[in-house]
Amino acid sequence: MASFLQSKKFKYHENLKMISTPVLVLRKTPYSETSIIAATLSPEHGRIDFMIKGAKQISRKKFPQVDLFRELEVSFKHRDTGLNSIHDVELLHSYDSIANFPQNFLKGCAIGTFILRNSQSMIPSPEVYSALKTAFSALGRSKTEVPWTELVKLVYLDEHGFLPEAMNFSMDPKKMEAMKNLIDSIISGTPLPDYPQKTWLTLSEWIDKLCKYHELE
Repeated sequence: MASFLQSKKFKYHENLKMISTPVLVLRKTPYSETSIIAATLSPEHGRIDFMIKGAKQISRKKFPQVDLFRELEVSFKHRDTGLNSIHDVELLHSYDSIANFPQNFLKGCAIGTFILRNSQSMIPSPEVYSALKTAFSALGRSKTEVPWTELVKLVYLDEHGFLPEAMNFSMDPKKMEAMKNLIDSIISGTPLPDYPQKTWLTLSEWIDKLCKYHELE
């Protein structure tokens, strides 16, 4: 009986589809004495969590790329339930410099927490993914008063269909156009409008109210 179950289990793993995709590491959590769990976002496959066994012992040799705020190309066999195991990994880009600015690092962590709490496996999020890269690039360059946490939330609201429902459709057409251009800039990484701090604050409060309205943490 045991050999039969082992055989079925082997065939199940054999039939799992190999997937290759870029991901952004948004959280890294110690698990047991030697392993870690990496929570990531893929533009094509949404949230993907990986178990990296023995990572604390071999990460510098085998998985030196798996760290917070890094973009990786990973290959893995997708499981419908539970954690995935990385088959292969390549570093695409590092946003390690965020750690040089303590306040920016906290903003980056807040962004990652929001996205992970509100993302699901196999739900594509290409616009949020691009917005994360834009935000992490900015947070890694210098101190900034731009509310990147709220701006990434804005893209999330738009991509997942929450923004139009709560927007005031009697809004001035110029303001509507300005909002569209702002979202496009966040996604594409082009320069943001040079808004005064008061405008950023008002916009941030509005975005946070929308998140609360939709019960997004």
